[in-house]
Amino acid sequence: MLPLAAGEVLFVVTGVAHLCAILLLTLDVRRGRQRPGADWTDPLGCFVAGGLVAGGAGMDLWTVGVVTVPAAVVALLVTWRAADFRPAATVAWASLLASTVTGIVVAFLHLFGMTASLTTAILIGAGLVISVLRTPSSLMQTFENWEVALRRVWRHSRDPRTGAVPAADAPFVTVQVPTYAEPPEIVIATLDAIARLDYPNFEVMLIDNNTADERLWRPVQEHCERLGPRFRFLHVEGITGAKAGALNWARQHVDPRTQLVALVDADYQVTPRWLAETVGLFEDPELGFVQCPHGYRDFEHSTYARMVHTGYMWAQGTEMVSRNEQDAGLTVGTMSMIRLETLDVAGGWAGWCQTEDSEFAIRAHAVGYRSIFLRRQYGFGLIPENLTELKKQRFRWTYGPGQEFKAHARLYLPGWLGGKPSKLTGRQRLRHGHYGFLVLVTGSTVLSLPAGVALLVSMIVHHEALPLSPVLLIPLVAVLLGRRIMRWLIFRTYVGTGLAEMMGGAIALMAVKPTISTAAFSVLLGKPALWRRTSKFRTTSSRLRWVSEAWTEIALCVACIAVVVAIPFLLPAGVSTLLLCLGFGWQASTYATAPLLGWLAARDLRQSTLPTAPTGADTAEGQKV
Repeated sequence: MLPLAAGEVLFVVTGVAHLCAILLLTLDVRRGRQRPGADWTDPLGCFVAGGLVAGGAGMDLWTVGVVTVPAAVVALLVTWRAADFRPAATVAWASLLASTVTGIVVAFLHLFGMTASLTTAILIGAGLVISVLRTPSSLMQTFENWEVALRRVWRHSRDPRTGAVPAADAPFVTVQVPTYAEPPEIVIATLDAIARLDYPNFEVMLIDNNTADERLWRPVQEHCERLGPRFRFLHVEGITGAKAGALNWARQHVDPRTQLVALVDADYQVTPRWLAETVGLFEDPELGFVQCPHGYRDFEHSTYARMVHTGYMWAQGTEMVSRNEQDAGLTVGTMSMIRLETLDVAGGWAGWCQTEDSEFAIRAHAVGYRSIFLRRQYGFGLIPENLTELKKQRFRWTYGPGQEFKAHARLYLPGWLGGKPSKLTGRQRLRHGHYGFLVLVTGSTVLSLPAGVALLVSMIVHHEALPLSPVLLIPLVAVLLGRRIMRWLIFRTYVGTGLAEMMGGAIALMAVKPTISTAAFSVLLGKPALWRRTSKFRTTSSRLRWVSEAWTEIALCVACIAVVVAIPFLLPAGVSTLLLCLGFGWQASTYATAPLLGWLAARDLRQSTLPTAPTGADTAEGQKV
């Protein structure tokens, strides 16, 4: 184990090198520079800067030299080996790994050497152990978010067949539109858009499941009849499994000529060239499904909707692209095109899962099919109109992947650990496994606030200020600043938003973090959950609706602010006291975003033109999974 002094030096050097590499990477990306992967100036320059800062901070110069030189050599060797990545990107990622590991080691060394009460030491030790368990998943998530900026060579194409003219005998496609208690006007507009598809061979199957109110499904049935025999309306009641159950039931009604199945959500309006420019990709017999990015419409009028839209686009422009590079892409429930043979061989849709779409992708890859996540949007849906509906959506999107991990854990293990035989590659096992495991890890974050309060109480009771060197703030600040710069770079360059939009998107993502943590904790504990659809009806909105929607977050925000104000009066001044204030302050700001977003939604909702829900339309939204 590294001596404490050397560990602290390495922590500072790698943290500063990381920030320098992020700055160089930002210049490369924004200027469009493509430098050779073996460029030696980036690792040398970044680690020299780290050494200079460590020396300038008063750290032992001999130790600084002994630590900095081999660290720079290792970074140089890694840069030479990682030819597919930008030189500065390789240094940024390698230094982040080194800084993270070194920071954990330094934290444990401080724990073993500090004179703290037993209760405080146990709480800190437990927190460090949990951090160690969470670190691999957290780093993987960071890599998936950053890869679009780190990588300079891409191996997998994401291009559609732009301009393709389908032949008269092009593959027959069944476009399925599953619905449940949807506004008829919205579904009819979806059908009209599908009717304009520039493709010769397709049918449309609208599957209405468990909608009891005839005022919702009768107008849709009549519109299908007006559109002609190509449009078939199927109404079924009494089935379970929500959307997945409806799709499985409809399999028996698919046209015998069908080779491909395309999924469209009830609110999605497709563009005419969707099928024409994607069907040709299935000439590859190993291709199981093609997924188009989510797209959204009618959000420009609403500040709330623009913020949520920017938050959505983050995942579409980062994580989905990264997974595609490892052939571990996901179907996401709409704008998905699937080879019917793949659907049958994989076993259909999982009615037990909240996210039957991404769960299917795991089984499709496990039986040997490939996938593509395209770079072009071909359909545009609606954003949830208020915070309640947004929370329901994010709860479902979080709970489902946790279910997937529990159900398919053996698929991700190698054979010698009892892994289940499949055709998943090692990279697919890693990416699919991480996608679900991250949810279970996120579930543990529910304990962060009570653990922090327990630590604070223990320190107050024992009147403790933990002995931490101020110099350790340097790498912490450097890494946090580097993350903020990377977030701005990716939003600006790969999501296509400005600074104001980025901040709005960040607020929208933060606002649902408590909901995500709650959903993750629920699936971690095995707590059952109903499948709750996202309503597309406009509901009446009072000026104080946001208070009821976010009362838990409001209470927690006020409590955290009170703690921040009280800490300086209850604990001796020091680095540990400052870190506690910053930690509770960050929690307060996170909780504050939910009522802010809810208030904006309520304000904008009063000006919405979506139809109001008929009586009873929203009263039976929970379906058995």
